[in-house]
Amino acid sequence: MGEHVRAAPQRRPNEGVLHLVLQRTGQRTVLQECYFQVPLQVLRPLYLDDVGTAYVYLLSPCGGVVGGDVYSMTVVVEAGARACLTTPSATKLYATSGAPAQQRLDITLQADAVLEYLPEQMIPFAQAVFHQQITVRLGAGACVLLMEIVAPGRVARGEAFAYGEYDTRVSIEKASGRALVRERTRLRPGWQRLDGPGLFEGYHYLGTFYALVEGTILPTPLVERLHALLACRRRLLGSATQFEHGGIAVRVLGEDHMTVSQALYEVWDVLRRELLGYPAVVWRK
Repeated sequence: MGEHVRAAPQRRPNEGVLHLVLQRTGQRTVLQECYFQVPLQVLRPLYLDDVGTAYVYLLSPCGGVVGGDVYSMTVVVEAGARACLTTPSATKLYATSGAPAQQRLDITLQADAVLEYLPEQMIPFAQAVFHQQITVRLGAGACVLLMEIVAPGRVARGEAFAYGEYDTRVSIEKASGRALVRERTRLRPGWQRLDGPGLFEGYHYLGTFYALVEGTILPTPLVERLHALLACRRRLLGSATQFEHGGIAVRVLGEDHMTVSQALYEVWDVLRRELLGYPAVVWRK
């Protein structure tokens, strides 16, 4: 009784670092350089197709991302190499009382390289604040496929759209620095009625998919095919559009994660067959 109680020390943020260099060696793409600092880790590549693509799983042993955490990832795919990055499960974004959680992904593709970044869904918990920056530089003939799925939160706990902010920026440019795509998605439930008209329209999940091949204008029939694929689906609203410089963006809204995930898997399959000449694989997760 009467003892002075000291304040708990402020939590030290996690600073995850990941650096990967992928190189074509013979018929396969291998990890030429690999450095990581927990809470970021990678597993050894798997080979799930017949063209030597390196499938690399990114993971964190911490169970989720907390306010103040900073994750910095750098990926270089050398000429002619093919890599696909994913996560084994959803990424949980925990409540933030101070600084936001941040993730930066910097990707460089050399000539004719292919990179697919297809993480599982992001789940922002109540009061979570998350800022993300994805930057991609494309060498001559390089191809990039990017996917993102944002959940509304823990719906079963009544936390739909209870997070503070979800802010993601995507920048895709030529190796020379010329911009091809600049897009920002900023969701702030406290400032916006996300479930209302003009935004989520009563749906809960947001999915986005980008596809670009440097120096190539993707054909209009492909855009129309993707639009038709999405237009006939139940419990989902989605479409495809063509960028000024020839890439494609797909945006979908869905009632649940499975509906959005399956739709974007089919988008991935169509784009892979058309742009790369082989189908989507069945994930081992």
